[in-house]
Amino acid sequence: MESYPGSDEVLADLGDKVIGGISLGVARAAKDLAEYRRLKPGWVARHSKRGLAGWIHDAVWHYLSMTLDGIPEVTLLDQEPHREVFVGIRYRMRVKRHFGEGAIRTYPTQGALDFYLQPPQLPGLEEIRLTAGYRWRMIDRMMGAAVLSLRDGLDNVIWVEELPPPAAGMDGVQSITPPPATGPKAPVIDVEGEGGDEPGEESALS
Repeated sequence: MESYPGSDEVLADLGDKVIGGISLGVARAAKDLAEYRRLKPGWVARHSKRGLAGWIHDAVWHYLSMTLDGIPEVTLLDQEPHREVFVGIRYRMRVKRHFGEGAIRTYPTQGALDFYLQPPQLPGLEEIRLTAGYRWRMIDRMMGAAVLSLRDGLDNVIWVEELPPPAAGMDGVQSITPPPATGPKAPVIDVEGEGGDEPGEESALS
């Protein structure tokens, strides 16, 4: 692609309903994760890092399927291992956790690598491929803010934007702000081949 749309242009095109739906879906999933940790800490501890990422992905997708449902021009495709959101004919997005300055990881199948390359644009048939999701707080394995990013290739981040949080009072999401990432970190025993929290290990779902 010779030039890339800026984040302001993309967010304006998507509109408040789509952006708000992504933000609310992530907030609801984060609320579920906090509740899961509170009620069943032993179950959470049994997850591999990759397994917990898959659990969160399912939760985010579940809520997005509700918060984006009924919005004009929005279509959701759920055909595992591919889950995608289409907004009109211009925007196509997948859901991923984001590390640091916007890094994501996926199994390096040819289809996945091709998705994250921006295709050549034909007038009137432009397709912009986006990545929605959330920032991952590796220090305490918690979900951070909802984000939207544009990249041209898996590791070539053009921009990443944090999305506004949902309005207070929407399904109680104002109460799910994760605790500050302070204090001693609990020990984690990593078994070789289990899957990691660092970039480089990711769920098959995309």
